[in-house]
Amino acid sequence: MSAENFLNAETDTFAGIIKGDNKFSVPLYQRDYSWEESNWNDLWLDIETNRRSNSKHYMGSIVLVSRDKKKYDIIDGQQRLTTLTVLILSVVDVIKDLIKKDVDVENNSKRVELLINDFVGKKSLSSLNYENKIELNETNNPFFSTYLTNFRKPINIKSEVNSNKLLWKCFDYFKKLILDEVYREDDVSTLINFVEYISDSLLFIQITATDDLSAYLIFETLNDRGLDLSVTDLLKNYLFSIVDDTDKAHIKNIWDVTINHVSYSLFPKFLRHYWMMQNGVIQEKELFKTIKRNINNPNTAFEVLKEMSEVSEIYSALGNHNHQLWDGQSKVKKHIRELNLFNVTQCYPLLINANLYFEKDEWIGVLKVCSVISFRYMVISGLNPNSLESKYNEACKAIHSGEAKTARDIFYILKPLYISDEDFERSFEVKSIRTKRSAKLARYIMYSIESHLSSRYCDFENDDGSLEHILPENPSQEWNEEFPEEIEDSFIYRLGNFTILESDKNRLIGNKDYSHKIIEYKNSRYEISKKIGFKVWSQENLSERQRYLAKQAKAIWSLSY
Repeated sequence: MSAENFLNAETDTFAGIIKGDNKFSVPLYQRDYSWEESNWNDLWLDIETNRRSNSKHYMGSIVLVSRDKKKYDIIDGQQRLTTLTVLILSVVDVIKDLIKKDVDVENNSKRVELLINDFVGKKSLSSLNYENKIELNETNNPFFSTYLTNFRKPINIKSEVNSNKLLWKCFDYFKKLILDEVYREDDVSTLINFVEYISDSLLFIQITATDDLSAYLIFETLNDRGLDLSVTDLLKNYLFSIVDDTDKAHIKNIWDVTINHVSYSLFPKFLRHYWMMQNGVIQEKELFKTIKRNINNPNTAFEVLKEMSEVSEIYSALGNHNHQLWDGQSKVKKHIRELNLFNVTQCYPLLINANLYFEKDEWIGVLKVCSVISFRYMVISGLNPNSLESKYNEACKAIHSGEAKTARDIFYILKPLYISDEDFERSFEVKSIRTKRSAKLARYIMYSIESHLSSRYCDFENDDGSLEHILPENPSQEWNEEFPEEIEDSFIYRLGNFTILESDKNRLIGNKDYSHKIIEYKNSRYEISKKIGFKVWSQENLSERQRYLAKQAKAIWSLSY
């Protein structure tokens, strides 16, 4: 089929698109209004820069589907068209304020009526509310039509969803800019000239397709040509383009379940991990095209969406150890908190499969395997995390195929990633952690060693002790004898220089010399501090203590399958 049989493309102004009797709807599957202040500011600067130089400004392409005579769905462009409409509403509200002040009431009333009829909509004879030219999605349209286009202040804006808050902030943002930078007192022509520029000098390429699939193909082509459209937008538009209209509400419900769990911004990462659960490692840039080849009819679309929605809550819970899914499961919470602290996500496909197919104890075992390997491999040894993915995926596929049924099976697949005791000790002995950036990680390591030494569990987030730098972060001159100023920074953040101390004791000793500090260490309730027995704190003794801590760490972060 040739392109002219299913689309029409033309350059048009904002007025050419929005004026007249055309009506535009945002389909139910399109995301909520999401532009923020940075987007509004960019638009404002583009308008003002080009307006001052009397230049036209290209706003990009919009993709529409013709539904009926003069009725269109907005496939791409809703954020821009909505924002421009809100900008016009802000101008209208400034003029309405002039009317309230008895400024040229008759003429300003006519201006308000003309602007609304041209850019917003017409009043219904029955309700006296405006029937808008643009109908937003089901989340935003009630707020948009009830408040913004009828110039009513929301009763309680704090109770609104975030996208409606953004719409109201957008209106308020532009109104302030118009008053500050456009309107000159007693000169309404400044406002009219501003609207005329927006109306006649903002140019779009308007692409109109005859059906959803044609519109989607255009949408995808635009993405290939450089528009920064996410895999989320691409997949969503594609799925809705291949299902029947009668199924779209059902598809949207399933889609919303997934998005509500994993969030819009994290969906591409979730989608990639979901695909890898069964299909192997894939690069994000290849993800959409690969999935599209496998989802080619309504049945496969429903099946994939259903599977994604079923695992989306588990995926979300892997990023939050306090998620309700883990209520009453202290061991699960512990290991998930560790993975979150290490910023590890490569093992998520494996963990989801283990959660789905393994008994609970084996699933917890897999969590521990992933946590210990991550700590040894990434946190202490500093090796490239990208190398983990292929092995994790091998284990993931072994679960899916039934070859792996226990945590032990998983460990033996992942064993090449398990850093040897010798290498782990060697890396730990020289490890530094900058506490300005990673204080929580340093606390985790010290508290884990404290729990091991004292045989009682101490939680690094909830215990009221403080992380103490034996050689202080801001050492006085008294420390220079053992740690000359030019090298002290290389010792302050060594693991051997950390301990745990009661907060009041820590405040008391501050950056005093070691002879004052050791007294408080000996009287501490923390074993890790009591065991500091050196008479002086020197470079050699710091290194000796770190070697001691490394031996404790080897015992703590170990797997004995």
